[in-house]
Amino acid sequence: MRKLKYLVCLGALLILSLPSFAQNRERNNGRNGRDSLTREELMSKRNTYLSEKMVLTAAEAAVFFPLENELLRKKFEISGDCRRLEREMRSNNKRTDDDFKKLLKCREEEKDKRDKLDKEYLEKFKKIMPAEKILKYQNAEKSFFDDFVRDRR
Repeated sequence: MRKLKYLVCLGALLILSLPSFAQNRERNNGRNGRDSLTREELMSKRNTYLSEKMVLTAAEAAVFFPLENELLRKKFEISGDCRRLEREMRSNNKRTDDDFKKLLKCREEEKDKRDKLDKEYLEKFKKIMPAEKILKYQNAEKSFFDDFVRDRR
């Protein structure tokens, strides 16, 4: 009788824990059962993609990618204020026209800062690579996410 109680309790625990296992699998597999990528994995795929499209040598890649990753990090930092403002606006149900104007101004300033940063890093890229590879980089950068999303469908 005692063993039966333990088996019933164990069975009940297993049945109650099934939703938890299902949630973990969904979280680990991403949407629609697809594998989700960490930021590091995505950056690795991106770097591989760029390297192939730009036809980089190992020496060029060793110099280019740290500089390019620094550019991406700075762009992310620049957009932080606007992301924070957007989150605040989403949580506030009583948004005013001034709130929207403030966000528009933030985005405009963000774009100006990003453009200035792009020009600064273009000059740095010119010092380490030929112009042809820089143009290939710019084209590959634009096409990466389109190709990446298409491949994941």
